[in-house]
Amino acid sequence: MKRIYFVTEGRTDQIVIQGLIEKWLGEEDFVPIPIQPPSSAYAEGLDSNLSEGWKGVLAWCSGQRIEGPVGRDEAFRQADCLIIHMDTDVATDPDFKSPVFDGPCPPVESACNWVRNYLTVSLGGSLPSNVVFCIPTQDMEAWVLCALHPDVAGDYAPIECRQEPGTLLVQRAPYRLVRRKEGRLKKEAIKYQRNLSRIMQGWPNCTAGNEPRCSQAVRIEQEAKRVLARNRPIFP
Repeated sequence: MKRIYFVTEGRTDQIVIQGLIEKWLGEEDFVPIPIQPPSSAYAEGLDSNLSEGWKGVLAWCSGQRIEGPVGRDEAFRQADCLIIHMDTDVATDPDFKSPVFDGPCPPVESACNWVRNYLTVSLGGSLPSNVVFCIPTQDMEAWVLCALHPDVAGDYAPIECRQEPGTLLVQRAPYRLVRRKEGRLKKEAIKYQRNLSRIMQGWPNCTAGNEPRCSQAVRIEQEAKRVLARNRPIFP
């Protein structure tokens, strides 16, 4: 049975990505192992930088937690597939990398590749073949919006260049996955889980056709399927 490790910015990101893995594996069982953000079982005593968000993902990739059951080296050794997620919107954050990315969008892949390259350096410069990057542009909510509300995504095409696409999900019926709390977007993990099957059913809205709405969704699907088809990881 395959062991799939997840390093994600947040809980809702992991819910969506795990749903995609289930979709792509079909009836094949697998063991999901969420290691970032840390579950409550691992949270005690961990550095606060290894909690939620991109800072936690970057810290993990940089080796601030090397050993142990949720350490980087352990994941490299044990995972049949290790998914590392980070939203592309970090490219314009000077706390992520300075100078920031200042290229245009479209093309959407430019900022995505910029983030991927920096994560690769943080991981040591070369990746085992069991590692798959999931780098949505601008963030995961662009894909979720496109899956559930393709007409809305079409109104804001190219949706992958839309800043803060989660604002288009705020209290949007019938799913209401996102709300505002104290001026910030709050993603409802329970509602993401409840509506996961609908997100998966709508996934072709992101990837289908000769000119798919979400090119980076196509990319993660192709790269993940290649890794999932292997029996064992191959290390550089």
